[in-house]
Formats: sequence, C-alpha cells, structure tokens
Amino acid sequence: MPKTQKTNYYKVLKLTRNTTIQKIKQAYRKLVLVYHPDKNVKKSEKERQQAEQKFIEIREAYEFLLNNHKDIKQKTQRQKTCNKKTKKKINEKMMSDEFKKMFSKAVSKTIYEMLKK
Repeated sequence: MPKTQKTNYYKVLKLTRNTTIQKIKQAYRKLVLVYHPDKNVKKSEKERQQAEQKFIEIREAYEFLLNNHKDIKQKTQRQKTCNKKTKKKINEKMMSDEFKKMFSKAVSKTIYEMLKK
C-alpha cells in the first residue's frame, strides 16, 4: 500500500502559516492565472497536463485553506495562550513560595523578638 503524502497547502500557494484570508485569495488568483488550462493551450501535451495537475492542486489548497485557516489559527492561538497561562502559574507558584519564605522568616523573627521581651 503506498504512503499517503500530507500536502502542505500553504506551500502550494507559496504562503506562510501566519497569513490572512486576503493573502490566500491573492495568492490563489495569481497562481491560477499562470496554471489555468486555458492559458496553456499552446504548450506541449506534457506541459499542459502538468499545468492542469498543478491547477487542481492549487484549487484544492485554496478551498482547504479558506475552510480551515481560521480553525488552524485559533488552535495555534489557543496553544500559545495555554503556554502563557502555564508559565504564569509556574511564576506565581515560585513567587508565592519565595513570599512564604520571606514572610515566615519575618514573622518568626518578630515572634522571637516578642518572646524575648
């Protein structure tokens, strides 16, 4: 059974992952003009077939990204938010531990001073 290759749709449209819907549409229009079957009529049979295959790939990438780009961006944003929250909790825990140490030393010193009198 042949391996199925995962297609990087951003790469097909020559974009980065942190792109906008508008940039996706622009890239699609630009590439479609180059690879559209009607634009490649005067080329050889092999070149026409390659252009048609590339055209299909571009259209598939465009449709996928339009439908899923927002979801992908939200998922990435959630991961970043979770990482920030986790770091914040760790920092708070460390700070509270340091505060407890400092506070307990100060309180115990004050109690000791009071008992001494």
